[in-house]
Amino acid sequence: MGSRSGNLLLNLALVAVLAIAAILVYSFSQRVTSPRPDARRLENPGGLLGDFIQVEVRNSTGIDGLASEMSQYLSDLGFDVVEVGNFSTPVQETVILDRVGNPDVAEQVALALGVDSTRVREERQPTWFLDASIVIGNDFRKIKPFSARFPQETEATEAQDPE
Repeated sequence: MGSRSGNLLLNLALVAVLAIAAILVYSFSQRVTSPRPDARRLENPGGLLGDFIQVEVRNSTGIDGLASEMSQYLSDLGFDVVEVGNFSTPVQETVILDRVGNPDVAEQVALALGVDSTRVREERQPTWFLDASIVIGNDFRKIKPFSARFPQETEATEAQDPE
């Protein structure tokens, strides 16, 4: 009877090791195959200072703290957040505004936020010293800085309003 329980423990240990190995292989494959945002600027048509992408975050939702939370998220990824504040009018969808005519930079910001590239728009502001502006829209629950906090609401919203 002792050898039977010993075999059971060995089998359980083997299953646990295989499960851990499967998780590690999956994580590695996701890291290798998923595009990752790069906070460094490759080109600098606006002549901005520094190597890192400089952004401002504007909140159009009226919900306090979203711009600050996104600012922290972007800073953790290496982006240089130079200003945070409110946007003057409500916006339905989150958009990234290219301020210097460098679409690659705006695409990196969109990638970091999990925003589709169709929401990147060029609105040059040559007197502003930043690469891109982010305007947080009413869809904020669907973008990366907030989607983990609102998973049920995101799934319920998508089920009600398929795009």
